[in-house]
Amino acid sequence: MAQTWVSLRHRDGIAEPEKAHAIRCAVYSDGQPTQAPDNLEDISEVLKQPGKLVWLDVAAPTADDFALLKEEFDLHPLALEDAATPHERPKIEAFNGYYFLIVHGATAGTQGIKGSEIAIFAATNYLITIRRDPSFSLDEIEKRWLARPAESRKSSSGLLYVILDTIVDRFFEVGDAVDEQIQKLEEALFRGATVVTAVPRKIFSLKRDLQQFRRAVAPLRDVLNAILREDIPLFARADLAYFRDVYDHSIRVLDQIDAARDLVNGALDLNLSLVANRQNEVVKQLTIIATIFMPLTFITGFFGQNFAFMVANIQTPASFLVFGIGTQVVALILLMIFFKIRRWF
Repeated sequence: MAQTWVSLRHRDGIAEPEKAHAIRCAVYSDGQPTQAPDNLEDISEVLKQPGKLVWLDVAAPTADDFALLKEEFDLHPLALEDAATPHERPKIEAFNGYYFLIVHGATAGTQGIKGSEIAIFAATNYLITIRRDPSFSLDEIEKRWLARPAESRKSSSGLLYVILDTIVDRFFEVGDAVDEQIQKLEEALFRGATVVTAVPRKIFSLKRDLQQFRRAVAPLRDVLNAILREDIPLFARADLAYFRDVYDHSIRVLDQIDAARDLVNGALDLNLSLVANRQNEVVKQLTIIATIFMPLTFITGFFGQNFAFMVANIQTPASFLVFGIGTQVVALILLMIFFKIRRWF
């Protein structure tokens, strides 16, 4: 069954400011898709009809969109202000006849974890999703929603469950991508990768992404707790078991995030240990080199200071080799034997 989306427009013909801006509407009558209106201003008439459920999706909303939403759905100005303000914390608030939610979605890409904020207005006969980031697709949500039985598509609580469940399931995909990055990072460390610049930068980038990821997931528990307390009459009692399942999944995601943070911290400690070991090896090598040259320097210095004595007593090339160079070779061999016995190399 294909989703019956209708792209809405303002009746007065307000020009869309950007290509990403879009308003779509799907209407269901007793769980079955039906024809949606063409104009945003006509939705209020649809809401008066019994057995109707309206799903309105607004991507990259404008000030005119918020004004019409206030007029058509009688939404509170403070809720609309929060929907228009970025970087809101996930939450749920009760208003007269509807509930306002802020949830954060996440996707993993080459540039790290990308968060997307979604504002949701949920009432008995409508649900509004507002996405400031149109790249956060609702295709998977639509697919899951349409796969449910028609009886389950009569309530907005069922649609809200599908939205939250899909978002949390995407969290698992993000967590798996992070685990894969951590595994590659550990392999790079054990292969002897550059531990001074590139690896620490990657570690701190992962730590920052995980911190942002956790800020998106952790408050979702409070949202789901408010639903599971059964003090919100909007949500059908039969749907509470589904929301409880989403809550359990969110706890699993948090556990996965905490485990990933421990692994990243472990990778940082490992990197610091490798740096320290490498510095110790360098200092050890330099110490051995300096120790080798110490007796050689002493011998050459000693003979240099007593050059007149050497000229008087070393009359042949053979005696020069024995007393001059021979003593240095013997000193070098003795040092090498000493280092070998001590297992310094």
